[in-house]
Amino acid sequence: MSKKPGNKSGRVGKSLALWTACTAWLTGPWGRRIGRTLLVALTVTALGVGVGGGFRYLDRYVHRIHRQRPLQLRVEIKNPPHWASQALVTRLCHSTGIVQEDFILDDSLTARWAENLRRNPWVKEVRLLRKRYDGVLEIDCQLRQPIASLRDAAGLHYVDVEGTVLPAFPLAGPAAHLVRLQGEKLSRLEDGKPLASPALLAGLAVLAELRAIDEQMPYDQRLWDEIAVMDVGNYDGRLSPAESHLVLYTANNTEIRWGVAYGKALAYLEAPEPDKFRRLYQSFARFRSLGAYEYVDLRNRRADRSDPLRQNG
Repeated sequence: MSKKPGNKSGRVGKSLALWTACTAWLTGPWGRRIGRTLLVALTVTALGVGVGGGFRYLDRYVHRIHRQRPLQLRVEIKNPPHWASQALVTRLCHSTGIVQEDFILDDSLTARWAENLRRNPWVKEVRLLRKRYDGVLEIDCQLRQPIASLRDAAGLHYVDVEGTVLPAFPLAGPAAHLVRLQGEKLSRLEDGKPLASPALLAGLAVLAELRAIDEQMPYDQRLWDEIAVMDVGNYDGRLSPAESHLVLYTANNTEIRWGVAYGKALAYLEAPEPDKFRRLYQSFARFRSLGAYEYVDLRNRRADRSDPLRQNG
């Protein structure tokens, strides 16, 4: 029995009608809008996949290149103070903890290097720590400037104007001259910690003011290099109330009788501190050296009744 020819032709006609309707809809306003939307979505997706793949490739490439040719990491301190020797600058750079194996693109390293640097007793403040992609770590920090030295059972230490104990290290230039603090028994000092001795702090207060005044003077009138020792052994008159509580010495052992601790001159009827400093510089100007005297007494309030500034010989 043969199939009816009308059924097949009917199905073909329906398919053609459906295709014609779809074509008309796609070419119409809604069809064109949906087509553009799909095209944009496909384009964005393709770009996202491409960019993501590119970044992954770049990351693998950078790490591979770093392993093959490691960057030569360097540390540079911006504008180090004139008194900081190259040896001290090098030690500061090493205290960051940076090593050649550190990956310069690791963002966590900057914070770690900065924290290591802050632990260094010589560093008062870290202003800036910036890594460059050429392998240079730039550091801008404020250092503590020592003005005195002292010894404990372990050896030599330095002290800044605030009384912070520093590890001894070579310094450079005229500011490398430090006055030795003595007269106090010390067991053990800890670098980075403040002095606890009232006697040493009293001597340091005089030295700090003297250093500040001296730095404002013309070069030919500065006497800081003449001062070798600050002796605090008779602090508060504990050995002899009648003798000078604090005594400075020059390199050739000229005695400079300062008197009581800073701020106590009025209570002991001594000359005020500004007068003491003025007399000291007047004595220096007379012979351009404090070593020309047997002693210089700064204590008496009346200059005309003070002990004479006796010249040696």
